[in-house]
Amino acid sequence: MHMNTFSPSLTRRHWRRVVSIGGMGLLLRSLMLITLYYAVGMWGFIFTPDAHGIPLVWPATGVGLAFVFLYGYGMLPAVGVASALITWQFTSEAVPLLESVGIVAATVAGVALGGHMLRRLTMRPRLERLRDVWLLLSVGAVASSGLAALAGAWGMAVGMDDLRFSQTWWLCWVADLMGLVLVAPALITWLGAPMRLPGSVRLAALALGLAITGITTLVYSGILPAMVAMPLSYAVFPLIMLAAVRCPIQITSGLILITGAVALSGTGWGLGPFADMGLGESLLSLNAQLALLVLTGLVLNALSHERAAAEARARQYLEDLARAGRLSTLGELSSSLAHELNQPLCALSSYAQACKRLLARGKMEDLQEALGQLDAGAHRAAETVRQMRAFAAGQTPEQQPVSPRDLVYPVLELLRPELNRRHIRLEVDLPDTLPRVSVVPLQVEQILINLLRNAMDAVHGLRAARIDLQVASTREGVTMTVTDTGPGIPPERLARLFDPFATWKEGGLGLGLSISRSLVEAHGGRLIARNRPEGGAEFHFTLPLETHHANP
Repeated sequence: MHMNTFSPSLTRRHWRRVVSIGGMGLLLRSLMLITLYYAVGMWGFIFTPDAHGIPLVWPATGVGLAFVFLYGYGMLPAVGVASALITWQFTSEAVPLLESVGIVAATVAGVALGGHMLRRLTMRPRLERLRDVWLLLSVGAVASSGLAALAGAWGMAVGMDDLRFSQTWWLCWVADLMGLVLVAPALITWLGAPMRLPGSVRLAALALGLAITGITTLVYSGILPAMVAMPLSYAVFPLIMLAAVRCPIQITSGLILITGAVALSGTGWGLGPFADMGLGESLLSLNAQLALLVLTGLVLNALSHERAAAEARARQYLEDLARAGRLSTLGELSSSLAHELNQPLCALSSYAQACKRLLARGKMEDLQEALGQLDAGAHRAAETVRQMRAFAAGQTPEQQPVSPRDLVYPVLELLRPELNRRHIRLEVDLPDTLPRVSVVPLQVEQILINLLRNAMDAVHGLRAARIDLQVASTREGVTMTVTDTGPGIPPERLARLFDPFATWKEGGLGLGLSISRSLVEAHGGRLIARNRPEGGAEFHFTLPLETHHANP
């Protein structure tokens, strides 16, 4: 027999392996962060149309914020290393060491604060809610971009006499914010929300990407005059909107990043409709257009997903309601089935006991009759189950012409043992010349059984307990009336007498009268209950004649 044993050395090796794998993942992510941070930083400095070194866009902060938000504070050292490399390479001659350290510290602090706020406020990386979009934009604008712009302005303002610090900070903040909103959504959605695209979506994304790249390249290639290139630059908006509605957020954010990269690169090279406006106007005008593009894509995508989520919740709610309705119907059907089967099962038990007594006494002739009643009760139970299954399947039972005597006598035979046991006298007024009725026999028999049993319960234990069943022919059809000599129906209960599950009998289900009324109404009639002036209760209903056509 194999037994598991605890090995401290094995446990230590296991944890060393886990730590080693975790450390390798942290190292790879840190290298990826440093590479991306340095690459986009170098790209931002290359496309700098300003003598003071202020770029049009600064995406490095967006890279750091995305990695810290997705992978935690373990990415902060890599942010510091990448920021130090950029600062040392591009500002080492103009910025003293102390200011350089301050720039790196402020950049790391901005990224750390932004990542902490996004994690604390539980932003989802899929950006499928408007709340997530506003969180990313607002936290990025206030925390990460604000502190990074402060660091950049501090470093660039050293030795400058013609550009005030506030103006430098404003330009750095706009450039930093635009880089963040272009890069951070793409990195967060691509790295933090894996996706599986069906073939049709991949083809649509490829077509949109080619169309957007072609339009943006044409606008910022310098081929077209500014008066044509400027309005044409807005042609990407409907394509981004289409992507936001039809494609996942990863596709939308990726297309926005491609558009921004081409537009900023063209403007940095002095091409396109924004190149001749000067630093201030070109920066603000181009960034305003890109900001509108980002808002349009991200907000529309979030609205589309929120609407889809709301529709999914509505469908789920309807499915839950339907399931609850089916369970309720199943419960009522089960209760009805139990109620309807109770009569033939009680009769079966009574006749089975009678058969045992007759067999013990050797009365074979009487035993044959009891066995016949036993067989009839079994068939009645089977027919009840069959009709319940037909009802559950939505099938309509067939009516057939029947003599009233053929409806009443089986019921009397079924209830005779219980009437004798309770010592209740049943008077039946059943003329021989009654016309035939068009009914579902088992349903009418069940109505009579329910009414007669209720009457038996009402007079049980009373002296001279009596029940009357009167069958008569009228112009509307054949009427059946059940009366008893019991205490009658309390007036406060008459209004709810036929409500389902409204019962005042101990152990009762409250379904007998409700089922009886439904069956009577299915035959085009009406079940009426009242108290008799001389005492007791009366139940009255009418069945259609054979020439009438009811709609059960």
